[in-house]
Amino acid sequence: MSIPGKHGVFLPRLRQVMHNVGDGFVFLSAAAYWLLPTRLRARRGGIPIPEVIRQVDRFTVRIIPLLTVVLFFVGMILALQLATILQLLGVTEYVADIVGVSMVREMAPLLMGVVLSGFAGAAIAAELGSMKVSEELTAMESLSLQPGRYLIAPRLIAAAIAGPLITTYSIFVGILGSLLVCYLLLDIAPGQYLQRTLAAVDIDDVVLGLLKGLVFSLIVVVLACHDGVRTRGGALGVGRSTTAAVVKSIVGIIGADLLLTVLFFQIG
Repeated sequence: MSIPGKHGVFLPRLRQVMHNVGDGFVFLSAAAYWLLPTRLRARRGGIPIPEVIRQVDRFTVRIIPLLTVVLFFVGMILALQLATILQLLGVTEYVADIVGVSMVREMAPLLMGVVLSGFAGAAIAAELGSMKVSEELTAMESLSLQPGRYLIAPRLIAAAIAGPLITTYSIFVGILGSLLVCYLLLDIAPGQYLQRTLAAVDIDDVVLGLLKGLVFSLIVVVLACHDGVRTRGGALGVGRSTTAAVVKSIVGIIGADLLLTVLFFQIG
């Protein structure tokens, strides 16, 4: 029995990776074209504003109940875990400092991205995948209705708007959950808690958190749209695209989180 050489396995995988990278670049270019100012485009026409508003509603109002539950409970868990350790050191009041900084810089944008990928990313991939397998996208192209203009660009704009907004909301909800635990179980007054939080959180922390929220939301929407419009194989393919979009989004969010954290660490 012959064993294939390493090049026989490596080269096809490399070609597939290069194909996916090139395909993703073409996809992003087609969508980004409609985000350019009208005077820089050969094709006229703007982004449909009602569709942008509908997508902003999907990324903000509809996700708020789930985001509230997740961040509120995570804030409470962080406070309880930290209190167990800090009580041994006699510095329980530092719970507010640690939770505030960690929530602004890391936990709120990261959990927002994960929730967004499972809530909106999966829905976008399934929606566009269904349109692809039913040949609705082909019909749009035959009528000169570019999917990049009417489907992809509005979602990108909505993600750029909604990302920082729901990240800010996530920060407040997470801190509120921690504050409740500190008030009920640790006898820390709400005023004292908020004062310590505001003193601990720097403007650089806020900038980093909001930037992460923006980047994470764009990653979710780009990957969901890409997998959706590349769906093949009927209803089974829609399921595969939806699963792939969520998995890729979570991995992409974690990778981008690491890169942004290292970048800000190097900047100082």
